[in-house]
Amino acid sequence: MKRGPKAKAPAEKAAAGTLRPFRDAGKTEVLVPGDPPAMPDYLTAGAIDVWQEELGRVMAAGIAEIDSSLFARYCSLEALVREAFAEAGEPPPAAYLTVLRQYAELLGIAGRKSRVGKVGDDPIKNRNVFARNGARARS
Repeated sequence: MKRGPKAKAPAEKAAAGTLRPFRDAGKTEVLVPGDPPAMPDYLTAGAIDVWQEELGRVMAAGIAEIDSSLFARYCSLEALVREAFAEAGEPPPAAYLTVLRQYAELLGIAGRKSRVGKVGDDPIKNRNVFARNGARARS
């Protein structure tokens, strides 16, 4: 690894006006989508309400434009479940609730355990790495 500050991306250099094509010709950039999910036009009124309510939470969880269809399915299903609960007759089918929970876990909005990669309570990782150092048993 070279010493010094990390090299700037070619796009940053182009924006600053310091891009030298002969130096940066072999460099590639990995673009991470940071756009919010795009709302499809087929959502019902109830699903649009769910979309507006949950958009901030899913954006905070790291969902981007590439996850738009998953988020749209979640919103549609959540609207159906809310409608079933609003009608005092029958509860929604258990399959609806199961799939809704799975979608929420995939989106990272189902609670603490759905954000496993972001929560640092793994006992193996938090263990003292120096615990085995010291005198070892002699045979």
